[in-house]
Amino acid sequence: MLSQKQLAHPLAGALHPLRIVDYRRLLTGNSLWWLTLFMENVALGWLVLELTNSAWMVAVMGFFRSIPLLLFGLVGGAIIDRFGRRPVILSAQALNFSIYATLAMLLTLGRVHLWQLAIASFLLGTAWAMDWPARRALVPDLVGKERTVDALLLESFAQGGAQMIGPGFAGFLLAVLGPQGCIGLMAVFSATVFLVLRGLRDRPIPRTNMRPAASPWTVLGESMRYAAHHQPIFGVLIITVAFNLLLIPYVTLLPVFARDVLGVGPVGLGLLGSATGVGSFIGLVLINRLRRTISNGWILLTGTFAACITLFIFSQSQVYALSLGLLVVSGIGTSCFGIMQSSIILLSASDEMRQRTLGLVVLAIGADPFGKLQIGAMAQAFGAPFAVGVSTVMAAISIALVGIALPGLRRQAE
Repeated sequence: MLSQKQLAHPLAGALHPLRIVDYRRLLTGNSLWWLTLFMENVALGWLVLELTNSAWMVAVMGFFRSIPLLLFGLVGGAIIDRFGRRPVILSAQALNFSIYATLAMLLTLGRVHLWQLAIASFLLGTAWAMDWPARRALVPDLVGKERTVDALLLESFAQGGAQMIGPGFAGFLLAVLGPQGCIGLMAVFSATVFLVLRGLRDRPIPRTNMRPAASPWTVLGESMRYAAHHQPIFGVLIITVAFNLLLIPYVTLLPVFARDVLGVGPVGLGLLGSATGVGSFIGLVLINRLRRTISNGWILLTGTFAACITLFIFSQSQVYALSLGLLVVSGIGTSCFGIMQSSIILLSASDEMRQRTLGLVVLAIGADPFGKLQIGAMAQAFGAPFAVGVSTVMAAISIALVGIALPGLRRQAE
């Protein structure tokens, strides 16, 4: 047991979930999973830009990657309830491996086509739509609700480290080994994650006295009514829609900014992605300190609003060093969104509604594909700086209005 003196130290409390074997397995697998995802963003985005020379097609590929979040957000919770969290996670990881391995082989043979990348992107998004809520919902079962934020902070530190390393590493591999070498290594990483997570105990999903839903539409209706009566959950869902519709799609255009606005190649693109990861890592350190004196809701609102303003300035920059610095700052705000989005949901929802509210989060993230099409169309017509500038201003206004209208979200704490 930890001593009172050790427990008084914030770092000791944050590290407590590491004492749980299954959580260590989940954290290890998630760390490598995040690394692969951040490599994928750079590798596929650069590959599509080189194949098509079109900002619109880069955005369309992002659409195929994220539309499954909307399509399967409605039924994802029911699927996880039916088959269990561990089987869903392992099945999704096996699908990731198969896709990366197939793409690497096609690239090696010189037979890759845009339609194949579109199918691969859709399947990768489908795996993510099932995988992410299953992993998130598993955390309170492993560590208990009282340690949920600590566990999510640890994972977010791992995610921040992956975001610092992954994009830059992918850019280096693209320059040295080409896309086939980069994606081939991603396949190896996916296989490793599968093997690590096979060691998880198959925990049954806690059963309650809730009446089984008759259909996915019934699940959606009951979940929406529940969220509407809980301001912290409702506020998180609205901000998630705004964040994914108006803000996050800028990532799709990073290859365009790197090559056409800032005049750098794949290594420079990778460093832009890594800069956001550096900011996220810094943000997590700040969150671990601030959450003891500031409510989770205020951290969410302040961080997301700051990310909007910083990315607006980034959209107008033509100086590479300045753009790197701005992405570091935006990463701090993005980390506030990432950690508090899940924390507020998991802490506010009852045990029986946890799976369903996470399904609503996936559904809200499903706004992302339409954001990608919107920002891609604007970039094609008016340029990437204009597209990102307009989107970030709209996101900032939306987040400010949510903060004003929902005092329950502002007050949400552990």
